[in-house]
Order: sequence, then C-alpha cells, then structure tokens
Amino acid sequence: MTRIAIIGAGSTVFALQVMIDTLAIPGLDEGAFALVDIDAPRLERAYKVAQKAIEKAGKGGWTVEASTERRDVLPGCDYIINTIEVSGLQNVKYDYEIPMKYGVDQCIGDTIGPGGVFKALRTGPAWIDILRDAEALCPNALVMNYTNPMSLLTLAGLRATNLQIVGLCHSVQGTSQQIAGYLGIPYETMKWRCGGINHNAWFVELSRDGEDLYPLLRARATRKSTRRTRCASRSCATSARSSPRAAATSPNTCRTSASGLT
Repeated sequence: MTRIAIIGAGSTVFALQVMIDTLAIPGLDEGAFALVDIDAPRLERAYKVAQKAIEKAGKGGWTVEASTERRDVLPGCDYIINTIEVSGLQNVKYDYEIPMKYGVDQCIGDTIGPGGVFKALRTGPAWIDILRDAEALCPNALVMNYTNPMSLLTLAGLRATNLQIVGLCHSVQGTSQQIAGYLGIPYETMKWRCGGINHNAWFVELSRDGEDLYPLLRARATRKSTRRTRCASRSCATSARSSPRAAATSPNTCRTSASGLT
C-alpha cells in the first residue's frame, strides 16, 4: 500500500491539491496520507479536508492520519512531499524589504538574490533535520521538495544525505502556457525546451511546425510595451491637468508603467 507523508500540510490549499491529484491517479485505489505540521489547528483543518477529498473521490481504500511529530508517521513512507515555510509569513516580508532598502528590487525574493539567501539560511537547517529523520525511518522513500529556494535546498539535501530527492515546481509549465497565450496560439501546438534553475530559467526553444516563435514573441512584447507607454503618458497628462503638484512629485510614473510583458 502506498504511503505518502506531506510535511507542512498546514498549507491546506497546496496539500489538498497534491492529495486530489494523487487520488485521481487511475488504479491507485488504496493508500495512506500522513500529514505533518507543527501548527496543530492548521493541521486539524488539513486532516478534515483530506477526509472530505477521499470521500468525494470515492477512494475508500485511502486513509489519512495527522501528527505534529513527523517521526511518528515517517516509518514505512514511500514518498515524502516537503512544503514547509520556516518562521511563517511574518519573516518572509524581510526577504524582500531589506534588499529593497539597499536598492535591490526582487520579484518575490524566495529563490535567488539576497532574499533567496536569507530564506535558504532560515530553511536549510529545518530541511536537513527532516531529511535526517527520513534517512533513519524510511531510507528508501522518494523525497519531493516544493519549498523554495527549491534548487538550493534540493542540492543541499542530495549532498547531505543518501536519499532520493527531486525538486518540483509548476513555474515552467505555467510560464509556457502564458507564452502560448501571448502568442495567441493553441498551447498543444507549441514546442518548447527550457533550461536553468528554479525561478531563473530560460526558454531556449520556442517553435511551432519548425518555425522559431521568438520573433513573434518579441514583436508582441514591443507592441504591448508601446501601448502601455501611451496609456501611461495619457494618465500622466490627465494627472498633470488635474493635479500639477501630484504629477510633479511622481516623475517616474510613466517609466515604471511601461514595463513590457506582464
């Protein structure tokens, strides 16, 4: 019977999606979810959501258990899914705000740059502790890491233990779908190849029926950027007429609005 531990299951939405996807696998009619989180109230909510998901899927062969102590549920696990957030959201903002204070503007700051380093230093010790327990209690389990900085934590885990560890993220799939939308073509007709590390990857191939799609993408990006610039200029002109002082104190409004593809 398949046994799956979800560490950080208090992130109910994410844990629920993983469980729904698992329950949708044809032929996987029995198994057990072992939910772990240090936040007992959130864990209890995740446990109830898991019960509902199993019931709705009609997979009566699946069970769910929950514990704030991971060592109680790790024995016998075939898979471990890591989704932890160390120190909570109250600390995440500093990963962005402190670098910004010194002129380093990050999109999110959870993977690369100074924010990624901050988060790695905060998360790494807890991550390695989890892996040490897994190595002792279920050494043959496949560990799937979703926590950022995904690439760095996965590499650290591989170097520090003998476990099978893979890093997962939906960013490449999501971005490829966005690009197809920008191009205005059916997603299934686009061929793409992507390389790099998590949140710092490059689409090294975009094509359809052998035709390079990058020229079209650049044209679309330029056109959208031009429209944004014109729109922002009109907005500035309107603001200047209605409030000359406001326009004078916001000289960067037009430049920051003309940002290209978003």
